[in-house]
Amino acid sequence: MNPLALDHQNILAFLAVAETGSFSTAASKLFITQPAVSKRIALLEQQLGMALFERLTRQISLTEAGAALLPAARQVRQALEDFTSASMQNNRPLQGRLPIALSHYAGLHLLPAALTAFSMRYPEVLLDLQFMDSEAAILAVAQGTVRLAYGTLGQGQAQNPQTHVTPLWRERLVPLCALRHIHEKTLNIHELAARLPIILPAAQTSTRQSIDCWLMAQGIAALAVIEVNQLDSIALLVATGIGWSVLPETLHNPQLAVITTPNIPPPERTLGLITRANSATHRPDSAHTPAHGPKLCSSNHLANAFIETVHTHLPPTSAGQ
Repeated sequence: MNPLALDHQNILAFLAVAETGSFSTAASKLFITQPAVSKRIALLEQQLGMALFERLTRQISLTEAGAALLPAARQVRQALEDFTSASMQNNRPLQGRLPIALSHYAGLHLLPAALTAFSMRYPEVLLDLQFMDSEAAILAVAQGTVRLAYGTLGQGQAQNPQTHVTPLWRERLVPLCALRHIHEKTLNIHELAARLPIILPAAQTSTRQSIDCWLMAQGIAALAVIEVNQLDSIALLVATGIGWSVLPETLHNPQLAVITTPNIPPPERTLGLITRANSATHRPDSAHTPAHGPKLCSSNHLANAFIETVHTHLPPTSAGQ
């Protein structure tokens, strides 16, 4: 089969259905009708000589052949985005679509200034922001669903052979409780832990793993654990007094009190940029710290422009500062 005979629109339709699990949702995403999506999928299957989807009554799933083609289809989409981006240079305003995965915390507390600056400077660029847990953001980059991501960097992410990480922010986590639990001049964290449950993010997250290691070092066995994924939601629950937690200092507010731990310092965590390991989008110069900014290449001008904008709007918790 001549690969030049394949229509990239059919490949993008296949990718949209595979990622959304729905022909109708894929049609909305591509701004075409559902029959048009079905026709494109049928043409692609005819050209390839294989079925790409199992069409059940209420569920659509990839066949084994379809799943095998998914990574290549994502590479086609990325190549098309690169081609479009490169064609818009020569002093022309940047425009196009840039998919980015963000952890909720990074998007709400670390990147607002960069998002504002980028949207003002490049109004023709569509920022396709996808909020998710850091671990899911890492996977999205590895699979090619998004160009880049910002989130918490844990050991699992650093060891992922398909991704490259650049530390940008380092922040300290502190034990917090509601102000109404402060009856004495000093609050013993062990007594508090014996009276109240601890509210923490999910066990598989790198932030939770750092906190668990710190609790073990403190010799604290949790009375009970309430799992809530978003850190902002945890801070709100802690303020009600139903439990205590260990959270970034940025979430400390007038309704919360910091519990001092003189013997063992609180844990720290690192957040940063994640890109594909084999991508030229981001290749930081190892001789420079992240505060000096990454060494940008020409693979994708939209991604590079966003990375540069973030580096010029780093908050005070930046690594290396």
